[in-house]
Amino acid sequence: MNARLTALTSALTLAAAIPAAASAAQIQTDRSCYQNNTGTVAVTGNGFDPNQPYQVTLDGKPLPNGTGTTDAAGGVAGSFPTPELDGANSVHAYALGIVEGANAPTTNFSVTPFFADFTPGSGNPKTLHVRFKVFGFGLVDANPLVYLHYVRPNGKVKRTIKLGRAQGVCGQIKRTARKKLFPFNAERGHWKLQFDTNKGYRKGQAGSNFLFYTVGVTIKRLFG
Repeated sequence: MNARLTALTSALTLAAAIPAAASAAQIQTDRSCYQNNTGTVAVTGNGFDPNQPYQVTLDGKPLPNGTGTTDAAGGVAGSFPTPELDGANSVHAYALGIVEGANAPTTNFSVTPFFADFTPGSGNPKTLHVRFKVFGFGLVDANPLVYLHYVRPNGKVKRTIKLGRAQGVCGQIKRTARKKLFPFNAERGHWKLQFDTNKGYRKGQAGSNFLFYTVGVTIKRLFG
């Protein structure tokens, strides 16, 4: 009796020491971060069972129209529209999965808005102190330095300041330290505040080969 118990205990111990076979399947997206509601997320994967149905999941829920069949080599490939964020001022990290039989690999990607702004949005331009924020400036290059160019009403750049290095997979500065909105005496008229990743000013316009975001500020009168 004791010998049988000992043998059974040894068998259980041995079984516990052998880990369960891990799924060989893996998936990946073509980028780590995408702009909110823009373009598509491309997905590829391998190591699945050949010629089998699968379901794509997003944050644990089935993705609408996210079904398919693996190819003869056990691979998958497809795309879906970039998800739309609920809030304009947030970055969301999505969990992407594919379920096929016992295979259920996952990966992650993020979605960001692309914009720049400052708060508060009104006050005496000679004395107003604000905090700047930028989102999505890492969509092209990881963790770039972000600059702010002050463009005068006549279209000439007045000054450029460095806001700091964009952080995270999508490139954001949630808020800077308080700074003067205009660190100089600004003339009346419509100013353009161009945020980009260029140390030197280049006018951003449709077709430009760099990321930029422009905020207009109109100074109607000068305060004493």
